[in-house]
Amino acid sequence: MHRKMTGVLGAAFLATACAHGGVQGGKTGGETVSDADFGRLQAGQTGPVDEARQFLASARDESARAKLRLQQMQQEDDLAKADQQVADADAKRAEAQVRLANENREPAALESARKMTESAKIRHQAADARLDYANQLAAARQASVKAAERQVALGEARVEWAKLQALQQAGVPAATKYDAGGFQTRLNDAQKDFDTSMQKARELETQSTAAQQRWQDLQRQVQSPSAASTG
Repeated sequence: MHRKMTGVLGAAFLATACAHGGVQGGKTGGETVSDADFGRLQAGQTGPVDEARQFLASARDESARAKLRLQQMQQEDDLAKADQQVADADAKRAEAQVRLANENREPAALESARKMTESAKIRHQAADARLDYANQLAAARQASVKAAERQVALGEARVEWAKLQALQQAGVPAATKYDAGGFQTRLNDAQKDFDTSMQKARELETQSTAAQQRWQDLQRQVQSPSAASTG
């Protein structure tokens, strides 16, 4: 998980606080509520925490799905590379046909060579477009994984903030040893990080969709030579 730390001293302070029951100088050294303190709440006092935990569970599910989608897109990359190989082979065959036609100078052979060259050109453009789409899709999927991880971090921050609020609302004395400002800062930072990464993921998804459309348009020309000649 990507939890923002305040530096080496902050990390050392957190470790020390945890080792000594989470208390130093009247305040805890991290933005987490101990299980012992949270256990002081009654069943009816944990409603906001339960809701925050549901959000966290959903975020973790989405993170797992995002990672799976990233793995699955490897197939698209493999197919794009296969298209490149086919396009290269077509181009070589077209070059050979052109050389043969130029030697014979027969009109039918020249026309056949011209059509083969045009077809090979369109196929290569489609293969290039598919590879570009695969690259764009990979970037979008990676950004989605990052955004999902940021959402998990946000969920964790929301759970801890809800725990502290529950302690405060219940009047549990242990609530006073926590730095509410630190919890709020962690929550705000997590929300900002998630919003930024989500915006980036959406932008890359839009770009990958446009790249997919370009590839599909060219692929239709490959499958319909008449459309290619009139396009």
